[in-house]
Amino acid sequence: MSCIVYQTNKKTGITYAYESISYWDKEKQQPRSKRQYLGRVDDETGEIIPKHDKKLKSQAKDASSKELGNLLSEMEEKDKLIEALSADNKRLKAELDIAYRKVSKIKCICEDFV
Repeated sequence: MSCIVYQTNKKTGITYAYESISYWDKEKQQPRSKRQYLGRVDDETGEIIPKHDKKLKSQAKDASSKELGNLLSEMEEKDKLIEALSADNKRLKAELDIAYRKVSKIKCICEDFV
């Protein structure tokens, strides 16, 4: 049989929640109980704030490090693309400048004939 037990720390005033599991101890021939920590109890709402599970933290950390690695590699690819596009843009601006000069020379020649 299990039930939830609330215990208040007198120094801090924080209430903690535990799941108490009763069992029969065959050696001592008497009932015993084990407690499993569930979390803190919110003073205002009375709800149990769950404990932080180390497994969940490590899994989240692993997932975030993988995601960070993916983001960094994606960022490197985009940086390379930006560099390539910047070089292409610079080349096209130079070509456009040459074309404008040729057009202005042609205009000058045409104006001379008119």
